[in-house]
This record gives sequence, structure tokens and C-alpha cells, in this order.
Amino acid sequence: MATRANSFLNIAHYSRYLGVLLLILGIPTMILDSSSGAEIPLLVGLSILLVTTSKNEDERSTQIKTSSLYMAFIISYGLKLVITNLHDHVMISFELTEINHFLILTLGLANAIYYGRLYFLKFWFR
Repeated sequence: MATRANSFLNIAHYSRYLGVLLLILGIPTMILDSSSGAEIPLLVGLSILLVTTSKNEDERSTQIKTSSLYMAFIISYGLKLVITNLHDHVMISFELTEINHFLILTLGLANAIYYGRLYFLKFWFR
């Protein structure tokens, strides 16, 4: 039973590398390919990075992860409202209409906030 739990932790730990690989491959794919679904590797990589657990996951890191996701959603929705308003007043030429682009913005911000709070604050207040 303990071996099965250890193998699950190894898979969960190494899935972070899969998320980083998909992130590295997804950014140029989204920029260079204009077909429908080109943003899927980036979206999957960001979600894998957010969902994977570390070897020493505790309540503090889970709390930071969920609050980071809440903050990222609020910031993303606020940006979507501002961008839509600026587009309606012909001040900018693009609009955030695709749901995948909103999800990429939300998950990217959530990862940046989470890892920033988890590691930057840990080293800042040593």
C-alpha cells in the first residue's frame, strides 16, 4: 500500500515537468499557429502546473493556491471588463472574446500569484 502511495507521489511530482514542457511548447504554438485549438497545449500546461501537488503539500500551500486562484479570477474578469469597454469606445483594436484566452489569462495569473507567494515570500522573510 505504501508503494502505491509513493508511486502516485512520483507521478504527481513528475507531472509538473510535463506541465512545464507543455507550457514551453504551447507559447510558440499559440503565437505561430492561427488555427482553432492552437492554444490547447498552453492551457493544459498551465492547468497541470496549478493542479499538481508538491511532495510536502500542507494546508498553507493549499490555502495559498485557492486564494491565488480567486485573486486571479477577479483580476482577469476586471481586465476583461476594461478591455471590452476600451474596445467598445474604439481605444484598442482587440477584444478578449475567446473563452480559452480568458482561461489562459486566469490560469497564468493564478500560477504567477501562487508561485510568487509560495516561494518569494518564503525566501523574503527568512
